[in-house]
Amino acid sequence: MNTTSPAFRDLARVLALIFLLSTLAPANVDPKKGRVTENPTSGNRYTIDQEVQIGRQSVAEVEKKLKLLPPDHPMSKFVNQLGQSLAAKAPGYKFPYTFKVVREKSINAFALPGGPIYVHTGLIEAASESQLAAVMGHEISHVVMRHSTRQASRAMKAQLPLAILGGVLGAGVGGWAGALGQMGISFTAGTVMMKYSRDAETEADMVGAQIMYDAGYDPHAAVTFFNKLKEQSGAKNGPQFLASHPDPGNRARDINNILSRFPAKTYKPLDSPEYLAAKQSLSDARPENAATQPAPDMPRLATANIASQSFKIFQHSAFTIGYPDHWQIGSDARDGVSISPDGGAQSGTIAYGVMISGFEPQTRSNELDDALRELTTDIQMTNPGLTLANSPQAFMLNGRPARRLDWLGSSPVREGEKPLRERVRLVAFPGKNRVVLYMVFVAPDPDFQALWPTYEKMLNSMRVR
Repeated sequence: MNTTSPAFRDLARVLALIFLLSTLAPANVDPKKGRVTENPTSGNRYTIDQEVQIGRQSVAEVEKKLKLLPPDHPMSKFVNQLGQSLAAKAPGYKFPYTFKVVREKSINAFALPGGPIYVHTGLIEAASESQLAAVMGHEISHVVMRHSTRQASRAMKAQLPLAILGGVLGAGVGGWAGALGQMGISFTAGTVMMKYSRDAETEADMVGAQIMYDAGYDPHAAVTFFNKLKEQSGAKNGPQFLASHPDPGNRARDINNILSRFPAKTYKPLDSPEYLAAKQSLSDARPENAATQPAPDMPRLATANIASQSFKIFQHSAFTIGYPDHWQIGSDARDGVSISPDGGAQSGTIAYGVMISGFEPQTRSNELDDALRELTTDIQMTNPGLTLANSPQAFMLNGRPARRLDWLGSSPVREGEKPLRERVRLVAFPGKNRVVLYMVFVAPDPDFQALWPTYEKMLNSMRVR
């Protein structure tokens, strides 16, 4: 005999239906909407397997440029153990995370695509255990949210990285370096720099707070440490971490929003005895002087020596252009092209010169203004230090409609203690088959006007093929 009431049976059915619907609900990949459970894939032209492979292929070459602590060093063991405990709480695909310590006094950490993560000794010396966990959780979150390949997918439209703040250019070299260049990863003396957008930083803050909470560390340590770095950012040799991880502006608010979703809990202490002992062991692993020298500043060039009226022709499959006969073609002509005078480019950094490339807009409107907005958005996302100097200006370039736009940033050329301001001028115009071509003219702002006649002659010589 069934003694269950009809009302109870109806309630059970409703609860069962709610449970079923909850199990069928799509996983969350947006940290602003709740706990992240999966990795984002929308708009990413790389598969996760490809991302892991890029990271694996890059490790050997990247580590040639770094001085690593031996794997049996106490701090290497501690960082690996801490990293693996944090990675165990990372949502989504279980990337093959590795954690290594770089003998470098700068305050920095970085992640390669697919899981390799590196921490500088300078960061460790400046941080408590909870603050170190905050930074490592932040780097793990960049891997979880696939920021490097998402950024590269945006840049693929242009076929060269859009990291032009400070003249960073890593395009056209192919292989692992070309892949990392498209992801905004560049090399300086003794370190690797990955430029993230503020949106990516916000995501990494929020997912990092989730990982820290689940691993038992207080996510507020991220706020206190990043604020500490921000206070030091005015110095000439300020924290490299903020150069590659720009402050999104609402770090404390975003982390507090995340914590409001989770029950209160007791966190681990700021420093464990194991961490303090490992930190003490760094006294025998101070960075060597040769490895700690900052990247050399680029010299200011005399514009009278680099401006020229004597030109020769460069032929590309998509265009031809004239350029000063004593300047050099600096990248693979199959993709993006850079042209610069002697001394204008150094170690992948352009202080004086021109970059030329093209992309196929996602918008189907065939309007140049729509394409320019798309390109401008991508450039600003990958170069948060650039500020617009004017509104787009319309003009005709050899019978084709064109648009011109200027940004101001920070030049690798210094005078005294401060970098010169840099002017970056973008000119975009239609090519063939829906491709939009663009040219980027770069120089320190005080020298830009004197170089503009040379740049303008190059611009006017541009012909679409």
